[in-house]
Amino acid sequence: MFDPDIEWLRVISPELAIAVAVLEEQHVRRAAERLGVPQPTVSAVMHRLADAIGAPLVAPCGRGIASTAAGRAFLPAAQQALVNLSAAGQDLQEVIDPDRGRIALGFGHSRGPRDVPRLLDAFLAAYPDISFTLKQGGAPAVLDQLRAGVLDVVIVAPMPAADDRLETMVLAEEPLCLTVASDHRLANRASVDLRQAATETFVGLTREHGLRPVVDSLCERAGFVPQLAFEGEEHETLRGLVRAGLGVAVLPRAPHHDPALVEITLRDPEARRQVGAVWQKGRRLAPAARRFITFLTTSGAKVLRGG
Repeated sequence: MFDPDIEWLRVISPELAIAVAVLEEQHVRRAAERLGVPQPTVSAVMHRLADAIGAPLVAPCGRGIASTAAGRAFLPAAQQALVNLSAAGQDLQEVIDPDRGRIALGFGHSRGPRDVPRLLDAFLAAYPDISFTLKQGGAPAVLDQLRAGVLDVVIVAPMPAADDRLETMVLAEEPLCLTVASDHRLANRASVDLRQAATETFVGLTREHGLRPVVDSLCERAGFVPQLAFEGEEHETLRGLVRAGLGVAVLPRAPHHDPALVEITLRDPEARRQVGAVWQKGRRLAPAARRFITFLTTSGAKVLRGG
């Protein structure tokens, strides 16, 4: 149910807000209470609308009221009109005060421990009155939400395949390592060819995660299909499995040193992935989101390098 109890809507279109409230509540008193207006005002508006339309939107039903055929036909378009007016009010507020607003930011699981906090900390130092709604998930999932318009910007790794609907920008490039337990037979190696681990048991991410096809491709280049004992949803889960001696994993370097794990450089030059920002091409974004994209474009890579 759309809630029109917003001062902007009561000013710009009071009669529309009242009509929608009455039709949704099917009750004049509840509609009046919801909008904070006197009950006689609500009744008067409904009578004026009936006269203007040529048919009532509600009619007596038992001890209450119910929508007429005209009311049922009117309600969906009226609700959408209020949604559009509400969006217009938000747009005006953000133009009047562009240093405020809310950004819907999505990011992959692996970006949560370090990259997203760094970026938000640096951005909010300049724009403290802008707020964020955060959505974490696998890269394909957050990209789907971006395409659907639920999210304004996403931070993912690896970068998505070329898509005419999306704008992309590389923020960083991170190497992938063979992560093993500290007592593993390869733990004393500075670097390895991935084929040296062909007989090992692996742990990996599920196929819904962006890193999985990268790892599968690296193993294919090395001439083997990894034997997967476990599939997880997050990098830290996989590191825990490796720590317990349940397999090895191909992962980016951990944000913090763990003496129970050893991260061995892979000699394959393709053993790396890009971290980047993605947003919809041609979508009209609010000023706050545009500011964040400008920040990512000009300063995002420096921030992730620790600058």
